Amino acid sequence: MGPVSIPPMTAPPLPSTPPLTSPRGPSLLALAVLLVSLGATLLSWSVARRNQEQRDLARLNRFVGRTEQSLKNRLGRYEDIVRGAQGMFAADRGEPGVEEWRAFVGSLALQERHPGLSSLAFIRRVPAADLDGFLRDRPQLRDRYHRPISDPLPLRHPGQDADHLIIELCESGARGAAALGLDVGVSPTQRLAAERAAETGQPTLSGLLYFTLKEGRQDAVALFMPVYSGPGLPGTPEERHRHLKGWVSAGILLQPLLEDLLRGEDAGVALSLVDAFAPQGPQQLMASEGWPQGGTPEAIQKLEAGGRGWQLRYAVKPGFYRTEGRNQPLHLLIGGLVISLSLAAVVWSLAGTRVRALALAHDMNATLFEALQRNRSHLESTPLAVIETDGAFRIREWNPAAERIFGYTREEALGKDTRDLVPKEGQAGVAAHREALLGGTDGIRATMENLTRTGQRILCDWYNTALRDERGRFLGAIFMADDVTERRRAESALRQAQKLESLGVLAGGIAHDFNNLLTAILGNTEVALDLAKGNPRLLHALQRVEATTQRGADLARQLLAYAGKAHFSVQPLDLNGIIVEMGDLLSVSISKKVVLRRDLQPGLPPVEADSAQFQQVVMNLVINASEAIGDRPGKIILRTRAAEYTQAQLSAAFPGQVLEPGLYVRMEVEDDGSGMDAETIGRIFDPFFTTKFTGRGLGLSAMLGIVRGHRAGIRVESTPGEGTTFILLFPAGEATVTIPPPEAQPRPAVSGTVLVVDDEAILRDLARTALENAGFQVLEARDGLEAVEVIQAGRTSVDLVLLDMTMPRMGGAEAFRKIRELAPGMRVLLTSGYTQKESLESLEDFPPDGFLQKPFQVRELVAKIRDILTDSPRRRTPE
Repeated sequence: MGPVSIPPMTAPPLPSTPPLTSPRGPSLLALAVLLVSLGATLLSWSVARRNQEQRDLARLNRFVGRTEQSLKNRLGRYEDIVRGAQGMFAADRGEPGVEEWRAFVGSLALQERHPGLSSLAFIRRVPAADLDGFLRDRPQLRDRYHRPISDPLPLRHPGQDADHLIIELCESGARGAAALGLDVGVSPTQRLAAERAAETGQPTLSGLLYFTLKEGRQDAVALFMPVYSGPGLPGTPEERHRHLKGWVSAGILLQPLLEDLLRGEDAGVALSLVDAFAPQGPQQLMASEGWPQGGTPEAIQKLEAGGRGWQLRYAVKPGFYRTEGRNQPLHLLIGGLVISLSLAAVVWSLAGTRVRALALAHDMNATLFEALQRNRSHLESTPLAVIETDGAFRIREWNPAAERIFGYTREEALGKDTRDLVPKEGQAGVAAHREALLGGTDGIRATMENLTRTGQRILCDWYNTALRDERGRFLGAIFMADDVTERRRAESALRQAQKLESLGVLAGGIAHDFNNLLTAILGNTEVALDLAKGNPRLLHALQRVEATTQRGADLARQLLAYAGKAHFSVQPLDLNGIIVEMGDLLSVSISKKVVLRRDLQPGLPPVEADSAQFQQVVMNLVINASEAIGDRPGKIILRTRAAEYTQAQLSAAFPGQVLEPGLYVRMEVEDDGSGMDAETIGRIFDPFFTTKFTGRGLGLSAMLGIVRGHRAGIRVESTPGEGTTFILLFPAGEATVTIPPPEAQPRPAVSGTVLVVDDEAILRDLARTALENAGFQVLEARDGLEAVEVIQAGRTSVDLVLLDMTMPRMGGAEAFRKIRELAPGMRVLLTSGYTQKESLESLEDFPPDGFLQKPFQVRELVAKIRDILTDSPRRRTPE
């Protein structure tokens, strides 16, 4: 009968060949029956003997399993007791007194509840120089210092060690009184165990000890549990040594322990406890009655306990074989033939079952292997960070996506707490999520801010699921994270762009209708001014009306600029030259305490822009920067650069803005003023939003419209208390900067017939009055459909059509195309409350003769019509 051993757990290999699929045939079965019949006696006896040996082995194995588990349980209870005693020295409680310790030990009822556990004491490390003071300061130790009288190893001599290990607290009674003041450090066995416990921070068993009791010397071992100052276990051996208070020590008598262990067990098996870690080699601690001296054990079981390796050796005693039923081989010999035939049938059946079991195991192994491969492939290729933790939320799995998102390699991440991925202000949310995982069965979805290895803050969507066993116990968790930082930033930018676009549409519509009203007011005021030249008071009142109307027109132009529909006179510009030209104007527009500096890159490529609008942008930004600085000294920096941008760079730096990759001219306006928070930055471009006590709040709104109208990009960077930087990107052009031509000479007056087409009656009346006073004949049409009918009828020769773009039934663009189809040579002057660029977008391939934006003055209308009629070529670029 050989030693009992348990093979290591290994994953079954994937079968490479198919299993057998057919059992033994009938011929083999018949042969088996014949062989059994001829050798019935020998076969029956052999089988019976083998079965008896197997029963003996099973009996021994059951004994081994029970005693091993029983010993583990007892040592585990002893460790729990010393851990509980360790809690008496917790940092928030202070150290227990003598009576408190005795009351605690007495409540444990060691002798009644825990046979073999003889004592529970507290041992303190005392430097040799402090021994006398230590004994003097503790009344229970005065005149009690003594040393062990025996030990399996040679006792240490006085002065050999730099410290003493003194029993300071012990249970009540004669045994406890005898132990007080004992210097266990003299015992090499106990000193080694105590120092190992102090170094590891874990309970540690000693080797064999000799306890001198009133009954005589008894073999024992001691269990040491270190006690440290401060909460928790110190992190390093040096810190543990520095914070060590002492040890809780439990004396374990081996003979009572062994007797309690074997109580009620099989009397036919002897047990011996051996210390495999003894310095002098494996040492027998204790053996039960009947242990054969010098014999070979039938089984050896290893047991790790308290940092030591014990061996449980088992030997069979003669009484093991004195059991009933051992004559079974003889009985089976008589009925060998019947049993053999029956066994043959059973074997045949089991053979088929085995084949089927092998086939099933093969399929299950293959399925499991494929599932593991799919799972590993998913972990390697998924874009989500997959993090698996144990029950304490320490990381034990970390896939490549987690490395990419958080920056930690797999080796760096394993063993970390997932709290390390969350900033301090988010720790409360982590605790709540963990409580939900521990107490619930459903998964958790959350969005929270996280920290990468470099300290960068990112926003992640988390999908968390608890891992539980079949009993529902919490084993750990699976966390999947998706970095949504850029997506959320892009969504925010898109929402802002959509909001600004919606406000722009609203502002453009309001400005268009407002311009129609202002055109009528301005035109009629101009007519009234001509009629009131003899009445000074009326003339003055009408001039105030005209001035007020012009201010309203300025407001409408700002609204159109915000909507990106302002009138632009685009030409190649040198931005550096314009900024230099504006130097004096900018200097007088800002506080005298503010210094304006220019950092202009020479040789910038030209940009296609409107000079006046660009100057307005620069002026608005510089004035806003000066107002942000206030009355204190400060500086403003105007900076220009040329740079190539890829689509990825533009999407990251200017999210939500439609910009094409290529060469750009970058202009920055930087100040060291008060700065803005995120909420203010999100609203600075809203119409009528202002942080000042005065003003309409349209300066930056109009500037945004100008920037969008030039298909440029804009970004704001600001930190409260540090300053703000506005960054603008203008697409670089290929044309060269040109000098504007001199103004043309005035053209002579002309006359003719003008068809006025507008759905507003007041505007038609205004145009009729102005043109008739200028010597023109005037026809009217209320919409595009009527205008087409007038041209189609041809009853009156029309020299020019004054055509509004926005009308019911038929708009200006459609009417313009039909008029040109009917009369290709007809001159057409378009007018609208929107800008020329927006109004003529649908007519780029079919331009009119001119364009006049509302509101306009009567003299501008008359001059424009005369200019068109005087110009002999019909087709030209509208001005």
